[in-house]
Amino acid sequence: MHARRNDDQRVGATLLAVFVATIACLFVTRSACADNAAFALAPRDAVVAIDARGAAEVLGIGGAAIRPVLGSLAGEQALATFDSLARRTKTPADAAAREVFAGRVAFYLTDHGAGEYRWIFGVQADDARCERVLKMLGGRMTAPQRFASAAERLVFRRIGGWLLIAPVEGGDAALDAAAARTMAEDAGSSLLGDPLIQEFLASDAPVRIFLRHNAPIGGATLVGITRTGNALRAELRGTYDQSPIGAGARPRPLDTRAVRALEGAAAMVVSNPSDGAASPSDAFWLALVPELKLSPAMRANMAGERIMAFGTSADPARPAMALAWRVEDARQAEADQDAYMHGVCCGLLRAAEFPGSRDAEFAPVAAHADRLKAAARQMADPNAAGKRECDALGPFLDRYLGSAFKLGGCGLHWTTVETPCGGWQVYASDRDWLLAVSSELKSNSCGDEEHPAATGIGFCDGPRAAAVVRRWRPLVVEGIKSSDRISRGLDALATAVEGLGRVRFRYETPAPHRVEALIEIVPKSAAPVPAASAKTGSAQ
Repeated sequence: MHARRNDDQRVGATLLAVFVATIACLFVTRSACADNAAFALAPRDAVVAIDARGAAEVLGIGGAAIRPVLGSLAGEQALATFDSLARRTKTPADAAAREVFAGRVAFYLTDHGAGEYRWIFGVQADDARCERVLKMLGGRMTAPQRFASAAERLVFRRIGGWLLIAPVEGGDAALDAAAARTMAEDAGSSLLGDPLIQEFLASDAPVRIFLRHNAPIGGATLVGITRTGNALRAELRGTYDQSPIGAGARPRPLDTRAVRALEGAAAMVVSNPSDGAASPSDAFWLALVPELKLSPAMRANMAGERIMAFGTSADPARPAMALAWRVEDARQAEADQDAYMHGVCCGLLRAAEFPGSRDAEFAPVAAHADRLKAAARQMADPNAAGKRECDALGPFLDRYLGSAFKLGGCGLHWTTVETPCGGWQVYASDRDWLLAVSSELKSNSCGDEEHPAATGIGFCDGPRAAAVVRRWRPLVVEGIKSSDRISRGLDALATAVEGLGRVRFRYETPAPHRVEALIEIVPKSAAPVPAASAKTGSAQ
């Protein structure tokens, strides 16, 4: 099959493949031995490769289905194959897919440039199962160990205990090459020769996935998936040209109790080590607002941990965001914060002005000018410091990110809360969200739980995050044709995230360009995830 897609769709297909393949493999129960013939099936340049056992169990529990995987990885033609089969056999399409994917299966996808992809499925099959699959797909023998289905436009080949299936266009040559790699387990021409996958070959995870990434990230990610109770555990390791999570700080103990406290209301929470020092990614914002740089006294008071929490704002057009830094001395932090934020608000107001806008004409856009004038009046109010808020953030974000991000209504609110083990400096884009986050941190950030050393720990509630994306809809501008594509992409992202359910994660960056992570997922259809400590192997 040649599925022609543009560059944006190719990136989206790769990312969605991670989500959907993970969701579809939620309840794999069989153990796996380190048999790597499935990765020998894939050529060295494969962009996606999957080796899965226990697919029958996967498809039979929790409403999981194979069709989303086919749609994401192989395109609409693969879906049409099973849909037409279902019509002919008068069975649901997923029932047909269940038979094809029973037992062990392999899959790979190659990128031939200009948006052209080719795929091959490998079904591990004895003679009886091979005959059943061929009969369901209308396969007829064309030569010894070779078959074809004119109705479904598929070709087949038996080799070494596998039934290999490919689209008819270019399929015979692709099957011959795959058969040669599989029988010889040739590291020179197969994915077995990729340096990163060598680390993966001894894994006994029932589902193993290899994903190669386009520039600028580059490199590849390995995913091993197992089931624990009602949750899915995914162990990831990756090596990249440019790390998808940035340089990353050195691992240090992080407070799982504080993250768990915010799970009841937040869409997403991430905790990272932080001492307040500027990172390379901060250079742009510091150039615009030098007042953002923390004083030596503020940095000395920081206890080395920062929490980001995203929730729902009262304004449906934007999310609520909060940042909280743990501090050693809350009283000193409160005094430092008030002085610091006065400078930051003045800096935001200055940076948000357009050139020549300091006099009567603030800006060429009337709404932007009105917001700037209101923020300026607020800063001039002698009681403004006591209110601990300013409205300069929205105009600033509108100017430098663009109004299409729909963040112009953001305010800037701050407070310091004291706890028995120090305290937190909290900043938020929404007053209600500031109060909610501050209250939870005040009550729940000191405890006896173990603090795992990590570069990051966090949580995501899929349904809440999906609701935020659907309400916010950044970059979707009425009347602009390109917004249709963006809108469809956001809808697809929201649907994928919603299906994940509740997710907890922990990750480390043990070396530059290297990421290792543990993710626990409880799907939306499963029971609520129970609280778990680091002792039980939780992702946090």
